[in-house]
Amino acid sequence: MSEKPKLVGLVRDDPRTPEGKYLVKRRDGTVVEWPSFVLGARDPHAVVALLAYADSIATDPDCHPLLPIRLREVAREFDEYRKQHGMGDPTRGIHRTDDPATIEEMRRGGST
Repeated sequence: MSEKPKLVGLVRDDPRTPEGKYLVKRRDGTVVEWPSFVLGARDPHAVVALLAYADSIATDPDCHPLLPIRLREVAREFDEYRKQHGMGDPTRGIHRTDDPATIEEMRRGGST
């Protein structure tokens, strides 16, 4: 396998892949219509983002007090997963072959 290219922006910024990298789908099978950003446990930067999000919502009066606690637990789970399974390479580009049916679904739903 050849080395994945370095990203110069988000995958959706590339004119060849305006649909983005991930299809975000709800449990009922509908695709979200708003822009989104997926974080994965193998991304070493995801923990920082989760902890910042937990800190941010902790001061929101509408936030249940257990939600930031649970987000911090997820951050620890991400750390543990990465230790067991290895680090990802989030600054590298696409290296898999697209599935045309998935790409079409992304275009219809606006998921990025």
